[in-house]
Amino acid sequence: MKGLETGKVPPEKLLELVLRFLGRPDPRVLVGPGIGEDAAVIDMGDALLVLAMDPITAASRDIGWLSVHVNANDVATRGAAPKWFLCTILLPEGSGGDELGEIMAQVDRAAKELGVSIVGGHTEVTPGLRSPIIVGVMAGECPKSKYLATGNAKPGDRIVMTKTAGIEGTAVISINYPDILRAPGDLIERSRAFLRSISVVEEAAVAAGIDGVHALHDPTEGGILGGVWEMAAASGLGALVEGWRVPVAEETRAICESLGIDPMKLLSSGSLLISVDPRAEEGLLRSLRAKGIRATGIGEMRERSFGVKLADASGNLIDIESPPRDSIYEVIERYAAISRGGG
Repeated sequence: MKGLETGKVPPEKLLELVLRFLGRPDPRVLVGPGIGEDAAVIDMGDALLVLAMDPITAASRDIGWLSVHVNANDVATRGAAPKWFLCTILLPEGSGGDELGEIMAQVDRAAKELGVSIVGGHTEVTPGLRSPIIVGVMAGECPKSKYLATGNAKPGDRIVMTKTAGIEGTAVISINYPDILRAPGDLIERSRAFLRSISVVEEAAVAAGIDGVHALHDPTEGGILGGVWEMAAASGLGALVEGWRVPVAEETRAICESLGIDPMKLLSSGSLLISVDPRAEEGLLRSLRAKGIRATGIGEMRERSFGVKLADASGNLIDIESPPRDSIYEVIERYAAISRGGG
């Protein structure tokens, strides 16, 4: 069997090797594992429990802070408030206590920013690792009256995104891999500050309160294009992304051009994808902008037979047949080659 590439396991392999093995069915599980689904929703009687799990693997700095916010984002896509956090921290052999203490201080700081309690976890020194890895679990709750799922998008919905493409990737590259960048120092410093825009908890809460919003999705690996593909796949639909409308920050564009990578395929935590009835789009945009959150309509959901397509400024249609491999892995591989002396 051919080895799997670095990054997310492809959807066809998830269906073959993972999603067939789900233990005992439970009718209280309202949203379970699936392509593109960010978090589980479980009926607990008076309220709904929302659970999400994600690792931090592409970054080597600020991983504790990132872990809390990335997992909180997934819970927020259900229209839920993040409440409780657990994490497993795996350290390379030879790590000191100071490193563990710094990671936990980051976890603590992020949790306090969101009003989240840290309720458990596990720490160990693990052979074979080159850098620390943290795997987070966030739990939250929402009322039974309404919850959202990635797979609830409807044909004809407009696709709205918040902020700009590649936010997390811009921060991760500038913080962790500055040696491969040919960019002015002030641009790198501004790019590092993108880390502060990772959270989508506020905009998810705004969107969840708008009638006509059908689905939310947090685009991570594979960027904006990967996120739209996942939303379409989860909903059994197609989608059209109007590429010229996708906002890309000056810093992201400069970094991507210097490295020859695509900003629309770059880690995009910090942006939120929203599938909304077209009659509610303007109200949604106004509500987000009133909170100082940039919001842009970038396309629409289509029937499944249309597929997932990217339209360029000339009107050419490019098929997106599966979630693209994230551009961050090209950067990591290039950095590893430089570190080995490969130029």
